[in-house]
Amino acid sequence: MIDESMEQKRQKIIESFEREQKVFEKAYEDSVKLLNKSFEAKNLAGIDQAKKNMEEASEILGDLVKGKNQALDDLQKEKNPTQAAKEENLSQDAAHNILGEQKEIQEKSEEEDHYYGYGM
Repeated sequence: MIDESMEQKRQKIIESFEREQKVFEKAYEDSVKLLNKSFEAKNLAGIDQAKKNMEEASEILGDLVKGKNQALDDLQKEKNPTQAAKEENLSQDAAHNILGEQKEIQEKSEEEDHYYGYGM
């Protein structure tokens, strides 16, 4: 069963990011309209401005999605710290395994270079 206060926090995070997201989606839509009008009027300055506005709104929307996901992840870690610690340990173990494998490959490569006379 989900702890009610955690569910409320989760809902507040989602609602907060959705409000901001709506603002920037509207800004993006307005920029699309400006772009279309500028194309019709052959207004190069308007076209450039609309493209710039669209790019900025798109970037902010991407950041909002990342921020929302991070906030929800942090909330989940707060809710279940032992699970978060386990996941972190698993990711660290995986990183150590990868580094170990890379070291073995490097050593094997150096041995082969030495064997074939490249390591002089």
